[in-house]
Amino acid sequence: MKATAHKSSRIRKWLTYALAGIVVLVLAGSAVGMVILKKHGYSIADYLPGTVAHQVPPYVQNVTRNSASLLWNTTKPGDTSVNYGVTSDLGNTVSGQPGLRHEVKLTGLKADTLYYYRVQDSGPLDDVHAFRTAPGVEATVTFAALGDSGDASKAQYQMATIIAKSHPQLVLHLGDVVYKTGAERQYDSRFYLPYKGLLSSIPFYPSLGNHDVRTNDGQPYLNAFDLPTNNPQQTERYYSFDYGPVHFIALDSELYAGDHSLSTQAQKTWLQKDLDQRQRPWTIIFFHRPPFSSSLGPHPGGDTRIRQDLVPIFERANVDLVLTGHQHNYERLEPINGVNYIVSGGGGADLYPIEPGERSAYAVSRLNVLELKASPHELKVYAVGEDGAVFDSVRLTQ
Repeated sequence: MKATAHKSSRIRKWLTYALAGIVVLVLAGSAVGMVILKKHGYSIADYLPGTVAHQVPPYVQNVTRNSASLLWNTTKPGDTSVNYGVTSDLGNTVSGQPGLRHEVKLTGLKADTLYYYRVQDSGPLDDVHAFRTAPGVEATVTFAALGDSGDASKAQYQMATIIAKSHPQLVLHLGDVVYKTGAERQYDSRFYLPYKGLLSSIPFYPSLGNHDVRTNDGQPYLNAFDLPTNNPQQTERYYSFDYGPVHFIALDSELYAGDHSLSTQAQKTWLQKDLDQRQRPWTIIFFHRPPFSSSLGPHPGGDTRIRQDLVPIFERANVDLVLTGHQHNYERLEPINGVNYIVSGGGGADLYPIEPGERSAYAVSRLNVLELKASPHELKVYAVGEDGAVFDSVRLTQ
């Protein structure tokens, strides 16, 4: 009986400590929304019902030659405004709408100009941040691209630091912005925090990945970003924009898989018209699922429907470069009927094995991001690994 009583006492003590630990984790998770529970970096919020309350510092979106959008979230509703100007003295004010999610659009800006800004709301006075408006077609621009990053892992932070060191003017995201279900509560620890050093000054232009559409066909993704709506459907699921000498086109490859919000034909019709109307030396298209891949991960060989439906359009329009993710590795293919394809899915998630195929120019399973530099007559692409060194590159000329 004494042994049994002693064992029961130990069990009760263990349960007491375990429950106390759970309470601490829940309280911490509610406060900051980023308690790490496992190697993938998933927060406790993934295993609890509801949404973690959060406050998102200001971040810049949809930067053009004469406008930009500023977004931020507060924990309490209230009136908001943005003070801005071409010096840190600011001098101009635009008012926003009260609420928890805030978006203020600045218009009438000068091209290729540094603007300082500070947001004001019911909270403490914010710091002064800065962003630069887009340059004209004759400029040389630098930008970055990455995919499959959003799991709050050490690797994601590592690759985010590498991007920051390249000082890009914008960042393309090739899909799977946040794992594992694209829920709103997952954005704190898997997007806003890893890229907090970039977001206040560098616009991100994302494309939808399969994990991003798992919650309400990607509505949290649409809430998080302010993107162009230059299509008949007025959707941000696919869009295009000009920046310097490059015409960028973001497509929704999940319309061929788990995104049931729109038809593939609507996107295809818009794409053909957009390509006919472009007026920049370079055309770069980016989306999530690759049409070609030598990866041994899920969906090996690339997406057949995309290959049949969209690749002929790319070829007829002489698209210069197609960037995709989904496969958690790196592959640059030899040009296929004049079009260059790069798969860059090594932004932080666990890697997939890959074996070079007949079309491979370079293929490797490693963390990676892309650093790109475009002038009116030259486009350079550098693949950068987790050590910060370039391991592959390609140069295109007009």
